[in-house]
Amino acid sequence: MDNWKAVLYLLASGQGLLLSFALIIKGLRSQRANLFLGLILYTISLELLNAWGMQVQYHRSPDVFPFWVFQSYLILPPAIWFFAHYSTVSDYTFRRRYIWAFAPALIDIFIQLSWTLSRRMTGHQLPPLLDNSIWFFCTEILPILGTAAAVGWFGHQLTKLFPIRSGRFLPLGEFVKRYSLFVFLAALTVLWAAGVLFKRPIFSEIELLLTLFLFVYAYLGYANSSYFDLRVAAKPKPVEKAAFPQFDDAKQWNRLETVFQQEALHTQSRLTLEDVAERLRLPARYVSYLINKQHGANFNQFVNTLRVEAVIRKLNDPAEQHKTLLALALEAGFNSKSTFNQVFRTHTGQSPSHYLTRVTRTTNPA
Repeated sequence: MDNWKAVLYLLASGQGLLLSFALIIKGLRSQRANLFLGLILYTISLELLNAWGMQVQYHRSPDVFPFWVFQSYLILPPAIWFFAHYSTVSDYTFRRRYIWAFAPALIDIFIQLSWTLSRRMTGHQLPPLLDNSIWFFCTEILPILGTAAAVGWFGHQLTKLFPIRSGRFLPLGEFVKRYSLFVFLAALTVLWAAGVLFKRPIFSEIELLLTLFLFVYAYLGYANSSYFDLRVAAKPKPVEKAAFPQFDDAKQWNRLETVFQQEALHTQSRLTLEDVAERLRLPARYVSYLINKQHGANFNQFVNTLRVEAVIRKLNDPAEQHKTLLALALEAGFNSKSTFNQVFRTHTGQSPSHYLTRVTRTTNPA
């Protein structure tokens, strides 16, 4: 049985590490939330890899590579905190000075690595770092308390944005997407605290939880590339009209709508506010104000609404039903499948494929 457990731990941790590196790279390039989600998965994947090492007694092998020193529980509290902000706070921005929140984790890793290398180079049997009560408190107790606080705040924000008991019911897939990570982190924190603080023998339960989570979460991500796109829609910022008293809002809004209808500007994938302003020969700031006032949204949200409406019209048009969803999305002005999926879900509350299934059932009843 132990051999099977070791195989499962190795497969799950390997899958988790691959996914974490992919998310970290993606987060460094564009979507910052993925960076912190990747750090969370990296930490728990190394924990499970360490469990594999203990199962097969890898740690006792000669010339062993000490991968476990590159893990620090101190990564979890700030990573969860920042990920929660990106997932629940519109227009949240990660500032450079926030990187100092990860300094304790880097110090922890550096000291562990130095301690291990010193033991190898000198041959001296140095005492384990965890035997030091101060070190144990800083690297074992504080991460639990910090993680509990971050997870608690995450849950509070989720229930504010997506209430479980209210008239705003989320589709099942969206509900799972929004709450699955929180439920996992909450369960992990409770088990973690029970094992470390109350000395309960529950580490096999933690390892099982990590294994199941990494397999299921990775599968969901591979099956749907937009699964990890959790950021809430940004709230439009009001724009003052004080500098443009000479314009008639109703007249200019009619001009703007006419131009979009006749020239289908929204189908241009790289359309900018400046492009529209130049076409109407109006100041860009005034066009932004006009869209905000008349449509209650910023420029990007306004254009994406038109694009989604164009896709929906074609989905309901029998003459267009031979085309794929991706083809319709590109024709409407979206420049990628992931962006289209995310925007469509934001505007309709369901995925494009789910909407297409409903349309198909309506037009082709059994």
